Amino acid sequence: MKKLLILFLIFVKYSSSQELKVSVDKNPAIVGEQILIQYTINQKGDNFKSPNFNGLRILSGPNPSTQSSYSFVNGKSESKISTTYSFYAQATKAGKYKFSAASITVDNKKINSNEYELTVVKGKNPTSQNSSDKNLFIKVEVSKKNIVVGEQILVIYKLYTRLDLQNTELSKIPDLNGFWSKDLETSSRFKRDVLDGTAYNTAVIKKSVLTAQKKGKLTIDPLELKCGVRTQNQRNNDPFANFFGNNFQVREQLVSSKKIDINVSALENPPTNFNGAVGSMNISSELDMNEINANEALTYKLTITGTGNIDLIETPTITFPVDFEVYEPNISEKIFEGGRKRSIKTFEYLLIPRFEGTFDIPAYEFVYFDNKKNKFEKKYSLSHKIKVEKSLQNEQNQVIQKTVVKSKEDINYIFLNTKFKKIDSSEIKNHIFYLLFALPIILLILINFYLKKINTKVFDKNKNANKIALKRLSRAQACINENNYDKFFEEIEKAFWGYFSDKFNVSASDLSKENIDIYFNKYEIEDKIKDKFISIINTCELARYTPAIDKSQRMDEILKQSKETIIKLEIESKWKSYF
Repeated sequence: MKKLLILFLIFVKYSSSQELKVSVDKNPAIVGEQILIQYTINQKGDNFKSPNFNGLRILSGPNPSTQSSYSFVNGKSESKISTTYSFYAQATKAGKYKFSAASITVDNKKINSNEYELTVVKGKNPTSQNSSDKNLFIKVEVSKKNIVVGEQILVIYKLYTRLDLQNTELSKIPDLNGFWSKDLETSSRFKRDVLDGTAYNTAVIKKSVLTAQKKGKLTIDPLELKCGVRTQNQRNNDPFANFFGNNFQVREQLVSSKKIDINVSALENPPTNFNGAVGSMNISSELDMNEINANEALTYKLTITGTGNIDLIETPTITFPVDFEVYEPNISEKIFEGGRKRSIKTFEYLLIPRFEGTFDIPAYEFVYFDNKKNKFEKKYSLSHKIKVEKSLQNEQNQVIQKTVVKSKEDINYIFLNTKFKKIDSSEIKNHIFYLLFALPIILLILINFYLKKINTKVFDKNKNANKIALKRLSRAQACINENNYDKFFEEIEKAFWGYFSDKFNVSASDLSKENIDIYFNKYEIEDKIKDKFISIINTCELARYTPAIDKSQRMDEILKQSKETIIKLEIESKWKSYF
């Protein structure tokens, strides 16, 4: 009997340690508040599988943690270990949320938790007492209440308190219908401030730059904050409790800001080339070189600086020479304080002139609305003159242009002193005959010249694919120096797709990994080069989902591999014929 009792106790102890328990820090919970969900087992387990939360929004998790303890009592040592998987969640609407069972493996045995049901209710509106409480309130500061479409305003939410706050949590963020919003960094530290002769502890809980997107009366809804207020328990008269600090309790109090109405006016009679820029701005332009050979690449930069909605300015329409091949601009921006401090936005174009001559890039007219002067302003970039020399690659191809010899015998000149003479019908018939005879020959010459020109352009794109790709890779190097991770991978991807398009004469609509495989196989490019080429493109595509710390550690190596791959492909392609 005694042995059976011991076995039973061992079984109970072992069974309890094999239980995966689920716990929630609040049930019922309020819509919008953060909820902590934990799964705990008193063993070290692995292969944890999360439950289905059925509509609950998961903010973070599963976040594993392990706790261990060691004790020595009456000459016996005992160690304990527990593993916890934590989730932070949020409900967007009221209702009942039933979680399915989670599971974990311990000693090759699968252990399931119980199902769990969470009730979520709508939050209670702050009472009039809380809203008007002089000891705890939120004040909204708005830089301007009467603005125009596209103009920016600064909105600051500041918490004022004379109470002992243990914690604060945003429970409702205002809807900003009709505004484009940009949140700015804030400090959670409390400072002393005096308002109407009363001293408060204050902290900025939210700071945003809002840009009006439409006219009319726009409303900034209230922001709601949940505060844990530490108060003294008046009913506890235990002196020991007072001594150890247990004579206090924390009560929850909701506090909200007031709604703010903003009057937005439409801009009257805007110029036809106005693109929505509002603020105080300047424009400049530059070329990296003014003299260049045909089929070589140069860079044109257009830069907008100043304050206002600079980050919302769209790509400008610039009139480049028709004989220039123009690539999509590389757009970079440095926006400070959401545009309220001097910011910079740059549009960088890659240009390739295809023929010799002297070309002009006219000044770009930039129109914006100056909200301080309350009028439209115009600023102009510089105009640029580019001298393009004959390309060595084109000399042979352009020989055909010189085959048409202008001589008195071949082509009749039109003389200034024209004399009219009467001719008979037989001469007219002879002229018509010779004209009809010569017309097909002229057409063939023109068609041949046109085809030569097209082939020359394709040939030049093929020859310069390597130069253009390496120039884009040099931009990627600059992104490393600026710690611009996302732009780095974008430049690498553009370099590879651009090289493939130029080298194999593939249109933008046909760019795909399947076509890379088809063309590389068609022209017998080594599988190693093909696989590396596609691998780098895949890496760039996946980079947007990778944390910044992982990106920074890999950029140098990826740039090195990219250059090596382009060079290897270029060397091998010299022995291939593509056209």
